[in-house]
Amino acid sequence: MRPTYSFPEAVVDAIARDRYGHPDPRVQERMEVLWLKSKGEPHGRIAELANVSRSTVQRTLRIYAAKGLDGIRSFGWKGQPSALTPHAATVEEAFRQHPPHTAHEAARRIEALTGVRRKESRVRRFLKNDLGMKCLKVAPIPVPPKKTVEEHARAQADFLKGGAGTEVGAGAVR
Repeated sequence: MRPTYSFPEAVVDAIARDRYGHPDPRVQERMEVLWLKSKGEPHGRIAELANVSRSTVQRTLRIYAAKGLDGIRSFGWKGQPSALTPHAATVEEAFRQHPPHTAHEAARRIEALTGVRRKESRVRRFLKNDLGMKCLKVAPIPVPPKKTVEEHARAQADFLKGGAGTEVGAGAVR
């Protein structure tokens, strides 16, 4: 005996909304399968219209029957937690007091603080995603001018008057 699926009006509205509006395309695909099933289409026709396999249709319907729409929207991936996460407060405090100048320096200091060694690209991602910090472009340090304004004006005035040593090739007479 085939299972029967019930789709209340509120659920059909949520399916229709997430069918194209959900940010994850895999959820959109699952919602498409559910939407077609709510319209009474057989599994083979759903697979054809949604461009998925029959096993994907059956798996999606099984997830919906067991967990509802929340099960359809989640994938249950946990991933491996970062070794730097427990040390985030320590690293953030140290970097707020004395910000690192480069990602290489940040990686060295994190290793000294926590004992966890990471490449510069991973350190940049940790600082941005976990701590909300980012690399800033540093402006060049201003250097004082070689001459003051008065000295420059005096040199220009001497040049215009034809002062000593201002001619090009001074000393050579033709």
